[in-house]
Amino acid sequence: MAAKTQGGIRLSALCPKFLHTNSTSHTWPFSAIAELIDNAYDPDVSAKQIWIDKTVINDNICLTFTDNGNGMNSEKLHKMLSFGFSDKSVMNGRVPVGLYGNGFKSGSMRLGKDAIVFTKNGDTMSVGMLSQTFLEVTNAEHVMVPIVTFTNQRQISDLAESRNSLKAILTHSLFSTEEKLLAELDAIMGKKGTRIIIWNLRKDKNNRPEFDFDKDKYDIRIPEDLDETGKRGYKKQERLDQIVPESDYSLRAYCSILYLKPTMQIILRGQKVKTQLVSKSLAFIEKDIYRPKFLSAKTVRITFGFNCRNKDHYGIMMYHKNRLIKAYERVGCQLKANNMGVGVVGIIECNFLKPTHNKQDFDYTNEYRLTIAALGEKLNDYWNEMKTKKNEEYPLALPVEEIQKQPDQTWVQCDACLKWRKLPDGIDHLPEKWYCSLNPDPQFRNCNVPEEPEDDDLIHPTYEKTYKKKDREKLKRRLEYSPQINNEILLKTSVSSSKDFKAFSAPNTKEALPRLIIPKSSDASVRRSLPILIQVSSPHVDADSSLKRRTQSCVTPVSLKTPRLSDKTFNSHEEDDDDEDVIILEESSTPKPSADADVAAVKAECINLDQDEKQKENSAVGEPCSASTSEPRNEQLSSATQTELPQLVVKKEEVEDIPVQIPGAAMEKEQQKVNGVPETSAEVENELKNQLQLLNREKEMYQSKCEALSKQVETLEQQLLEMNNKYVKKEMCHQATETVPSFGEEHADGRSLAEVTALYEQALGEIATLKEQCSTLQNLKTECSRCADGESKSEVEEMAVQLDDVFRQLDKCTIERDRYKSEIEVLEAEKNQMACQCEELKAELAQLKASIPQAVARANDSTTSNVEDSVNFSDGESLKLRSLRVNVGQLLATIMPDLDLQQVNYDIDVVDEILGQVVEQMHEISST
Repeated sequence: MAAKTQGGIRLSALCPKFLHTNSTSHTWPFSAIAELIDNAYDPDVSAKQIWIDKTVINDNICLTFTDNGNGMNSEKLHKMLSFGFSDKSVMNGRVPVGLYGNGFKSGSMRLGKDAIVFTKNGDTMSVGMLSQTFLEVTNAEHVMVPIVTFTNQRQISDLAESRNSLKAILTHSLFSTEEKLLAELDAIMGKKGTRIIIWNLRKDKNNRPEFDFDKDKYDIRIPEDLDETGKRGYKKQERLDQIVPESDYSLRAYCSILYLKPTMQIILRGQKVKTQLVSKSLAFIEKDIYRPKFLSAKTVRITFGFNCRNKDHYGIMMYHKNRLIKAYERVGCQLKANNMGVGVVGIIECNFLKPTHNKQDFDYTNEYRLTIAALGEKLNDYWNEMKTKKNEEYPLALPVEEIQKQPDQTWVQCDACLKWRKLPDGIDHLPEKWYCSLNPDPQFRNCNVPEEPEDDDLIHPTYEKTYKKKDREKLKRRLEYSPQINNEILLKTSVSSSKDFKAFSAPNTKEALPRLIIPKSSDASVRRSLPILIQVSSPHVDADSSLKRRTQSCVTPVSLKTPRLSDKTFNSHEEDDDDEDVIILEESSTPKPSADADVAAVKAECINLDQDEKQKENSAVGEPCSASTSEPRNEQLSSATQTELPQLVVKKEEVEDIPVQIPGAAMEKEQQKVNGVPETSAEVENELKNQLQLLNREKEMYQSKCEALSKQVETLEQQLLEMNNKYVKKEMCHQATETVPSFGEEHADGRSLAEVTALYEQALGEIATLKEQCSTLQNLKTECSRCADGESKSEVEEMAVQLDDVFRQLDKCTIERDRYKSEIEVLEAEKNQMACQCEELKAELAQLKASIPQAVARANDSTTSNVEDSVNFSDGESLKLRSLRVNVGQLLATIMPDLDLQQVNYDIDVVDEILGQVVEQMHEISST
């Protein structure tokens, strides 16, 4: 391969195999078709219509793309067939979709191996070919693109330069003559436009075409996949776990949502695609605002709504410069395996992101990740708000995703000016072709009137997120009590014996404890404040030691081990519902670091005590303490020396509030003793005695209240059983109770508790059975309604197909009627013309007949006339008459095909008689 140079430096070469390599970026065939549609949509072409069709040329299935845009000259066509040339710019407010100058090459070579382009721009007509087959046959080392240019007089502009290109096109394309090339140029309607023909279409491993042209004659579809179970629907790679939208396998459905605001009509296989304003065709439409930090205070509008056609097709529609990049991208709560976010569609135009080369995804940058996360949050807000709003308005209705919906607005596109117009509500049926003159609103009844402006400068969302305010209010109410709890809760506990401790922790004595309201959000603060218990501390180690010895001197020789609550008991309490209020005095919580080092010293010393030291101290003291006095003191010491505290759970019950009776003076004095240093051990002992007495009084008071409440609970339970007994009896024997109510009541009172309980359980079982039957009937009703809806939809679709066929036949009949009418008008004109000619011939014939007698009279009266002159005169008149009869005979032959002119004698008046009969018949026809 001879390398080309420029300025002594080699130029990079492009291998022909790159055409196929470049096309592999399109993993989905419709993305390749979209590239060719984009070229017609871009502002430098600005086509109003593009026709996409399938045709057969020389037994080759071909795809054709024809537009009525501005066309191209030979230079622009050469750039289009080359790589990387893109000089598109914004024109008339339309932003170009093309970015890289690679769309036609990658798209056309993805669909087929060969493509030919016909284009005309009003001044010239050009033909260019991009063919892999041509490059393979000729063993080309570079990509060659033959181009031929014609003038408007259908002559080749530069024959010497175009001779080789013309030969290559005629040899390796589907068109073998120059006349066929010109015929394809004539197929472009108007003076400007472009026509692309692609052949040698890609096939699968079974040698079948990649597209299905037979299932729907007005659509191009991707066939169903084949597997070991038969056929299954086509699915894109990213939708393997989703319900596939129709736009994934139907080109007609994909083209209908290809542009956010369509300004070009797409005619697919002879039928116009019903494009839609995606952001206007939703139900319950609301708009939100996204303010990304990387856009420097710019706002991006997001439109949310519910899909009215199919609730299973939901997600985010992400557009870039009006062109669809990603469809039905699920975010936020839609990613979870539940019904949250079902049916919600979001629309955003991400002009700040960069699409990939195939325009089917965005570059996975930090900006893209932030955008997806923000879209998930915004979609969650919309879903929660709509759910809350609909539940408040219709609490007994179906879920919001199950409600049958209609679009909030109706928009239609004018077929003449291609502007979008908003229609009033209530218009369900529109004609096949709609124009601005049909608009009910007189303000927009003219094609020259611009479209309605949109609120591009949206600053705030169009809906209020009330559910967030409610959540904040709930959280605020929960946090209102946390400062009070941190400052006021001071919990004391004393256990005299293991028996008392077990009785204290029994379920029946829960009501005897103080009822404190503690919100869930303040659990951490409660747990941090609970370790503030009565501890004896001193800044000096000696004082701690003496204090420790003296306080233990009045303790009887008992074991230091005290009953402790099991972990399972408290775990079960902690796992209760959120509505229960819980106070936890932690047993195994991690101690907080304290700035008071003396407390730790006291704890360390107390841990080293053993049973022998206590016995020695007890023998040295002459006044032994009672067992009831020693154990609480021992418990207080253990609470002051251990890093683990006993745990206590207080649960809120639906009974009367019990006031917390804790002596304020004792608490203040106790707090002072915790923070300060006692003067003597006697004062400490007196203080502990006083506290012990107070605790015993409180315990007795709580026990008495607990007993009273237990009795009340038993009374209420007995009343409840009696009421249930009466209710069950009335339900089981309502006829007897109607006639003799007193007997039923007495009989119920005489029943035993076991019988009443059995009847009550039987009633509960029957109620559960009835509930199951109701739920089964409800499910059956739902399935029946779904089946009925499916059947009605199928019937509607069948009727729509039948009506479509009827309308098509009606159109054909209308066309035939117009053709016959035009033919009748032509025949009427010919008839009138022939009638005029017959009148003229009749007049001439009458004149000739009138001149014959005069000539005979002149011949008889003239005696001096020359015989030769008379003979010449009669001969001249007879020749004129004969020629006239010949002409009349030819005219009559056009009217009477059965007339044989060869057998007619023009010397007699046979022709005159036939002419007279024809004239009379025509007069009769005209009169009738």
